[in-house]
Formats: sequence, structure tokens, C-alpha cells
Amino acid sequence: MTEDIIAIQVLLVVFAIFLFFGALYAFCTHRKTTFVVKEKGTLTHGYSNRNGGSTWTNFMVYTRDGRAFKNVNSLWFWKWRSTELQAKIQKGKKYVADVYGWRIGGINVYPNIVNVREVRTNKKK
Repeated sequence: MTEDIIAIQVLLVVFAIFLFFGALYAFCTHRKTTFVVKEKGTLTHGYSNRNGGSTWTNFMVYTRDGRAFKNVNSLWFWKWRSTELQAKIQKGKKYVADVYGWRIGGINVYPNIVNVREVRTNKKK
């Protein structure tokens, strides 16, 4: 019985550590950035075979300057409308975006878009 309680406590401590570092990563890498959208789409990760498998899909935004951002829901920034945000973003338009995270190529990690605001330019004729 005591060993079960110790095992549960260890699991709770490990879970709390992961939550702490997840929040630290999200809030310490939060920043604003500006980009012009070159393309948007989806990126599927994982594997599938005849017996099933495991895959998940991220909404993606690719910029004219060669950067890539994912657009997924975020517990840390209370963002739950990624589909609507993806529909709002349009090719060829310039945006100021709140993002967090780093680009780590070897393991398919991308900064996540939290929110965007279109930058409108005044073109004189």
C-alpha cells in the first residue's frame, strides 16, 4: 500500500515538472513577429499502416522569408480556435503575429501562432 502511494506521488511530481517546463517554454519564448504569407496548409506527422497507426495534423503557415509556423490550439494562451484562425490568414497578406516556441528542424518543432493581426498598408495612387 505504501509503495502505491509513493508511486502515485512520484507520478504527480513528474507531471508537475512537465507542466512547469511546458509553461516556462511557452511564456519565455513568447514574442511578436511580422511576416507575409507565402502559403498555408497542413503537415501530417506520425505513421499509418494496415493495422492502424498514429498520426496528427498541424495547420501550417509558410512565409515569404522562408520561415514556417504551426497553428494549433494552446492551453497556455487559452487558444481554442485554430481552425478559424487558419481560415482568417490569407496568402499574400502581411501580419503581425504573437508566437511562441522555437524551430527545431530535426524533430519537426515549429513556433506556434497564438494570434494574428493583418497589417494594412496605405497605397497612394
